[in-house]
Amino acid sequence: MTVPMSYFQGEPLKIGNETQLLIDDHIVEDRWALERVLHPPSKHLLNPILVKDKPWEGDIALSPYVMWDDDFGRYRMWYKCFSETNYWGAGGPPYHLSYAESDDGINWEKPDLDVSDYPGYPISNVVYTGTYRQRTQGVQVIKNPDESDPQKRYMYIHVEAIPHPEEGLQSGVNVAYSPDGLRWTMPEPPKHILDYHSDCLNHVVYDPQEEQWLLYCRPIHMFSSGRRDLRVGQIGERHMRRRVSVMTSKDFENWSYPRTCMYPDELDTPDYDACTVFRWAGQFIMLYAAMEGDVTGSNEVRLASSQDGVNWERFYTREPYIARGREGDWDAGQVNVSGPPVVQGDTMLIYYSGTPNPQYETTTQSGIAVAMAKVDRFVEQRGGDQPGYLLTKEFVVEGNRIKINTVMPGMPYHEQFIRVEIASHPPLGGHHGSSQPYPGFSFEDSDVLKGSRTDMTVTWNGSADIYELAGKPVYLRFEIVNMGLFSFKITQE
Repeated sequence: MTVPMSYFQGEPLKIGNETQLLIDDHIVEDRWALERVLHPPSKHLLNPILVKDKPWEGDIALSPYVMWDDDFGRYRMWYKCFSETNYWGAGGPPYHLSYAESDDGINWEKPDLDVSDYPGYPISNVVYTGTYRQRTQGVQVIKNPDESDPQKRYMYIHVEAIPHPEEGLQSGVNVAYSPDGLRWTMPEPPKHILDYHSDCLNHVVYDPQEEQWLLYCRPIHMFSSGRRDLRVGQIGERHMRRRVSVMTSKDFENWSYPRTCMYPDELDTPDYDACTVFRWAGQFIMLYAAMEGDVTGSNEVRLASSQDGVNWERFYTREPYIARGREGDWDAGQVNVSGPPVVQGDTMLIYYSGTPNPQYETTTQSGIAVAMAKVDRFVEQRGGDQPGYLLTKEFVVEGNRIKINTVMPGMPYHEQFIRVEIASHPPLGGHHGSSQPYPGFSFEDSDVLKGSRTDMTVTWNGSADIYELAGKPVYLRFEIVNMGLFSFKITQE
């Protein structure tokens, strides 16, 4: 939700029944004595949960894109394989798309399929090698929201070279379609979304507010007019396009020029090797690979948020959301997230890939892993021994309950609680000084809330019903002592 100018002209917001993350200040009017705390997910003890163990998988298997598919009744994963030998012209395609399935999201099977003609292996879990026998690079597989054509039920966003009438095969960002996520075809005649080699996790996100698609890719226009060798003492060219740009389209046919929407600043690493952007709780979240691109090529995953998918706010500490492993671990060199979280009950499964060595060192090892967090728990507003307060922006009540997502760390002999007040809009000229609580919804009426819950119901004098406030403009004021608050939501029950 982008805060409209009408709010600053006096109109309250309309937030409906959407979860309001407190990841940034888009819904916050004011706060006092609270600290924003990043909540990294916990890496699973069985990681890596998928590794290369088939001869056709080449040197590394990475970049998982996972969904729960109701049509199949299973978790489905598409992932990228790479062969260094094939990259230099021998054997099959250097990149290809492989496939796995799971009942629980942790234990994965690589089915024997005959849907792709990987050289020498007529039966494999390879599902796409490239229409024109060139390298196909990409991982995003999504269900097409337009279900009018069953042959286009699934969409695969990737980089592939296609014929150009004057320049031969030309690399760019493309879309392939499939009826089942296994058998893929390129449209005829083939047409690039972006006619430029964008070597990152190119992917699309639909924005229902603007009714348009956003494509995240590499920029074309940037600070440098070319590529230079900035890595002193190292062989090769310095990759300088590691930034994030975005293109837009209303019809998935006609796309705008890519505009840079995020580049490294004084607090960040010199490169953003890749990112994944997804809609979550009515806003956009980005998990980006902050890369040390001058010397080693190591990276870690960090967090940013946006209300419109274009203007981004990076979490202020720049600490990792998913950190590299310790020295000697399988993911000590690089980690990268290539798809949105998958919800399993009240848990988010966040799939990522890793390598033991940084990018500028040769590696034939990699793995695909999962990290887990409670749903909506990205950033916590934490109070200490001194009560902290958060005042929301004014909004119209469209429901009869308030649910909050909370955490209560174990702190023996410390007071711990959250209380909630629903306040009215004080008129100008009345010398009231501050907003006043609606009768029956003050801090004194609020029941003390304790515990770690993703859906705790707020009550006043034992009652959760706020129906009498429906249609009225309100502020919520939270008092937080030695607890954390992640989000709130107005529900209709």
